Amino acid sequence: MKRISWTLLSLLFLMPMAHATCSLCLYGPDNMAFDAAGNTYLVDTDHKAQSRVLKLSPQGTVLADWRVFAAVPGHFNGPDGIALDGEGNILVIDGGLDQVLKLSPTGEVVAKSGGFTMSAFDEGGHVAVGKDGSIYIVASGPNLIKKYTPQGKLIASWHRDKGPGLDQWIQPETISVDTDGNLVIVDWGNHRILVLSPAGQTVRAFDGIPNEPLKAASISGAVVGPDGNIYVADYQLLRVQEFDQQGHLLVTIGNSPGNTLFEVAPNSIAVDRSGNIYSTDGLSVIKFSREGKLLARWR
Repeated sequence: MKRISWTLLSLLFLMPMAHATCSLCLYGPDNMAFDAAGNTYLVDTDHKAQSRVLKLSPQGTVLADWRVFAAVPGHFNGPDGIALDGEGNILVIDGGLDQVLKLSPTGEVVAKSGGFTMSAFDEGGHVAVGKDGSIYIVASGPNLIKKYTPQGKLIASWHRDKGPGLDQWIQPETISVDTDGNLVIVDWGNHRILVLSPAGQTVRAFDGIPNEPLKAASISGAVVGPDGNIYVADYQLLRVQEFDQQGHLLVTIGNSPGNTLFEVAPNSIAVDRSGNIYSTDGLSVIKFSREGKLLARWR
């Protein structure tokens, strides 16, 4: 996610101090994915000269540092959305050249796909892989979602008018696939979560429950966990909320006395195969349990 001006401003002040004492020396960590061995694939960019994908061990040690993103003057640059396919290849949005890069498990670029307008990924580009290997790509700027075969052939293109209706959306962003093969999407402009069928039809939408409305917050990411529940990051209220597949709130996780999870704000959300939750928090990545216990902080 990239629409957090106050958070980005705070990073300008945090960066010199953080990089003086860091081990990972992150520029602007954001979206994550995991492989079968529990390794983390993290996009990290300042949107200018420094852009990379990091492969981290389950303990947060750098296993690989891949810098394959071209800088385009006057354009949003660097990686954004990231996902792994069934063969361990890494699919990552390249915002500079408005394309999707397919990296091998060892980081070589093995395929590129374009076909988007120059402004396609300016306001967020995200990718997910379905159980059948189908690839879903979200281009937030043009209000568009595309579906591809595992080989990269376009199957469907879904464009909706901007608005609050069930068959509308405003700047769709992060995308995840649930246990039924449905798509879980952040409808950022409407401050809600949309659930779509694999054919792109709206199954349901939710924006919270009484006294806990997502519409009063700011969603900075959503992901489906291995249990099928939906985890939503809220960067203004410094919390993560867990919902069931029907949109009923189950758990709210945030800071509490003696337990500071978020030092800046949760700017993304991911859940590994063991059910551990991850969020980028300023220039760090935090790992915590569903009960809100901080398990690790990687800087």
